[in-house]
Amino acid sequence: MGQNSAVLKSCAYTLAFSSLTYGLIFGLYLFVYSGFVPIALVTVVVIAFYALITYFVFALPLQIWLKRKRNKFSLTHLFIYVVVAFLAVLLFWGIDNPSIDFTVFRSLTYYIMSIVAALIYWFWDSIFLQN
Repeated sequence: MGQNSAVLKSCAYTLAFSSLTYGLIFGLYLFVYSGFVPIALVTVVVIAFYALITYFVFALPLQIWLKRKRNKFSLTHLFIYVVVAFLAVLLFWGIDNPSIDFTVFRSLTYYIMSIVAALIYWFWDSIFLQN
């Protein structure tokens, strides 16, 4: 029971810290981009909430699956997280804009959001990894 508890705790910490970090990075970016309008700080919480949902649906099951053979800061795991992040961001963009087409792949924002999401989760997963 102690091993399962440690895995669940590691997953919960990774999920929480990843969501907060993603929300802070993109929320503060939008705050600066808006010209420091104070109400724009609300986006930190909104983005963190959406990141929590996305990480819960996509990254958490992947993290549990990858727990079988774990190495801290594994580049193979980072690559897997990046591939899944590209799919997750594409799906969420499709939900937000149903008429989405392949022009999304020409958007630098799509790549930045995907890679940053994967890097953040991989980083916190490696930090809270229990050997």
